[in-house]
Amino acid sequence: MAVCHLALVGHLLFYPVFYFETQHHHFFLYYYLSTTGRYFFFIIQMDHNSSSSHFHHVSHESGSKLTATPSQIMAMLNIIEENILPKTREGVNRGNKVFGAAILDSNYETVYSDTNNEIHCPILHGEVNTILGWSAIVPASDRGLHAKSAIFLSTHEPCCMCISSIVWAGFNTVFYFFPYAITTDQGIPWDVETMHELWGVDSYRRENKFCKTACLIDLIDSMNESEDKNKLIKRKERLINIYHELSKKYHNEKGSNSENSLVLN
Repeated sequence: MAVCHLALVGHLLFYPVFYFETQHHHFFLYYYLSTTGRYFFFIIQMDHNSSSSHFHHVSHESGSKLTATPSQIMAMLNIIEENILPKTREGVNRGNKVFGAAILDSNYETVYSDTNNEIHCPILHGEVNTILGWSAIVPASDRGLHAKSAIFLSTHEPCCMCISSIVWAGFNTVFYFFPYAITTDQGIPWDVETMHELWGVDSYRRENKFCKTACLIDLIDSMNESEDKNKLIKRKERLINIYHELSKKYHNEKGSNSENSLVLN
């Protein structure tokens, strides 16, 4: 009887699920877990009297939804307030919008953070500007590996340009604080409107082949009642108030800013 072992194919490690045989063939069912948390299943068929084998991709299914522990969520809220927000305050003073982002390592430590800089160039949204700055400090030969193991943190849910940029840069784990609904309430409806007008949809797919995304506010609100949740709610509410005031400042001053000629402002 054949034995079902771990199998290494290229750089992918396949795990055995079960084995069975018929009169003429052995069949091995394997799976591997991709970097985006999706399970892919394969059947290897081998003839009894031959060393030849056939490799069949059977199906794949999404793994568990992207989530985070209370301590990881608090770490990301700390990064928003301590690393991103000071840069965003300066950016708003120059006439930029309130959007910022950070790239974190697997320990939830900041590798690089930045903020919106549309006054310099209209496509330098917070996420794009952050990827640009990160690319300047990470060697080209290392960027793919770094991106796949990193966490992309955005203050606001990425627009269609930014989520595409995040994917093209290789990041597959994305957290954001404000969902589109709150961004719209803050006076910026363009994230939803551009997606609707260009492609006739209200959102990108938040779980897809290339990345998974999750809203920190939603994660906090869905937690079971606990002291951790109470602490996170207080931190969440403080950040909401801070960004509300920053958004008011941006909108109150954009009309008198001679450098702000943005069409989508």
